[in-house]
Amino acid sequence: MADNENQNQIDQYQLVNCIATGGISQIWEVKHIANQQQFAMKLLLPEHIKDSQKKSELKSEATIARQLEHPNIIKVVDISIGRDNSYFIMEHFRGNNMKNAIRFDHASVQGRGKKIMELLAQAFAFIHDKGWVHKDIKPDNVLVNKAGDVRVIDFSLASKPTGFISSMLTRKSSVVIQGTRTYLAPELIQRLPLTFSADIYSLGVLFYEMLTGRPPFIMSNPNDLLMAHVREKAERPSGYNPNLTPELDQFIFKMIAKKPSERFGSMHEVYSAVRTLRAFVEDPEMFLRNKASKDEADYQDSVASTLDSRADATRTPEEREKARIEAQKTKDALYGKRKKALEKEAAKAPPSKAVPTQPAPMPMQPQMMQPMMPQMPFPGQMGMPMGFPGPGGFPGMPGMPFPGQMPGMMPGMMPGQAPMPGMYPGQPMPGMPVPGMPMPGMTMPGMPGAMPGVPQPMGAPQPVRPAAPAPISGPATPAPGQVPPAPKPATPKPTEDLPLMDMGDLDIT
Repeated sequence: MADNENQNQIDQYQLVNCIATGGISQIWEVKHIANQQQFAMKLLLPEHIKDSQKKSELKSEATIARQLEHPNIIKVVDISIGRDNSYFIMEHFRGNNMKNAIRFDHASVQGRGKKIMELLAQAFAFIHDKGWVHKDIKPDNVLVNKAGDVRVIDFSLASKPTGFISSMLTRKSSVVIQGTRTYLAPELIQRLPLTFSADIYSLGVLFYEMLTGRPPFIMSNPNDLLMAHVREKAERPSGYNPNLTPELDQFIFKMIAKKPSERFGSMHEVYSAVRTLRAFVEDPEMFLRNKASKDEADYQDSVASTLDSRADATRTPEEREKARIEAQKTKDALYGKRKKALEKEAAKAPPSKAVPTQPAPMPMQPQMMQPMMPQMPFPGQMGMPMGFPGPGGFPGMPGMPFPGQMPGMMPGMMPGQAPMPGMYPGQPMPGMPVPGMPMPGMTMPGMPGAMPGVPQPMGAPQPVRPAAPAPISGPATPAPGQVPPAPKPATPKPTEDLPLMDMGDLDIT
């Protein structure tokens, strides 16, 4: 492709530096070998060198730009469409495209905003006077330098306005939408006839982004973005930049009106309106400096009033944001480990078994106060045998055995048998009566009613027989031929939603 003796040379131009690479071409900084003058070259990529249509489009773009000699339009000085190389040579304008300038040096762009608006309105008025519609006005196709000078570039989509007769003969379904979605006029989306007003709309969107730092409509879905141009009303520019005046809001809204008839009649009217427009409440650079000073003062005040460690108080916003991100990552990692551990435990857990039936609680026997002195029987009433406590009482001496009982034993206990868990020595076994106590239905000796003719009080508490412990049932055994039910699997936790993916500006061809 290049000269065999020098791979960095194409014809009489030496390749110095690749500035940008697109889908079908590259922009190179080149130097003329004879006079050492610097230019910019738009070179068709090798894979498209055999494509006659791509060659024709490159030649058309260069031819249109060569007709437009204006201080604010890039100047084309040479065109070469050949078998081995296809390119055209432009002036080398040392500046950045406005898209990057807005992103990385927005304060400087705002400071020269009024001048840039006037220069662009002049350039597109000249293009319209020559009978061309640019059709792809956007910050990427405007070069700007530190002094505020601008150059309009890229005429690859430029065309003549659609005539009335041709628009009547052309079906809407056959019209191809061309441009960039973020800056596309509503009538082009609706496949209506192309007029100069489409450039006015796109330039209004560019002014909106230049002054606020963002376009009027931002959508993640491309089709929603197209419909927003057709149906939705944009937010006031001063809503994003309080230094903008209400007059500028009205100016921008007139440029981006949905109907072409409600916009400015021509680019010359746009230029006249910009010249008399009071766009800013105060000088943009002074406003930004004051805002930066106020933000710094507010930050210092907030740091001074925060009860925190000294290290935290001296953190910069970047450090605080980094710490917040690291903390969130740690939290997410711990949550992920905990989630995996729970899933492993659920997978290893055996099938659930039937819970054994717990025995019914034994009824509590009424507690009786131990008498200070052994109770004596009423006159004429038989007392308790020797060695037995009085009614409702405990043995008078600790560990005093009942008659015929080994020490520490109660009736029903085998010799040498220890008391059951939870029972004190000498306590009768469950279901065994206390020696000396009457059987159910019998009157206790020494109580009223034991003597003949003495009535028994109404509602006297009857002794409660302890309930026998219910047998502990083991796991239910399935009948022969019956399959036990399988355990229910653990319900998995829903996975986190995937974040939506933001889509950038896409060219529609």
